[in-house]
Amino acid sequence: MAVHEVIIEPAAGFDAPQYWDRNTLLIDLSAAPASGQLALRPVQGSGWPVRLAFRVRPGSMDSLEVRGEQRVVYAVPGGSKPVRLALDPGVYSPRTASITLQWSAAGGSGR
Repeated sequence: MAVHEVIIEPAAGFDAPQYWDRNTLLIDLSAAPASGQLALRPVQGSGWPVRLAFRVRPGSMDSLEVRGEQRVVYAVPGGSKPVRLALDPGVYSPRTASITLQWSAAGGSGR
């Protein structure tokens, strides 16, 4: 069941659905366009979920860059089924105003 735990500000008109997977908020990027970016912000008065992860579809993008308190770039592995990329502790904190996601098309420069 889709939830609304963080505010998603799409830059390219794409709105990613959000789901709880146990105690992790899962942002589903599996239907994202080949390249793009979006920003996440906590809902006023709620703060960030303790755990965040992203679902991506292999072949649709080759990397996902996440910027919060720290920057991390995930290489999207090959395969046929969507994969889950979990954020490491420290990438964002309760003080983080927003988290920016940017992804690039498979085989493209993207940036």
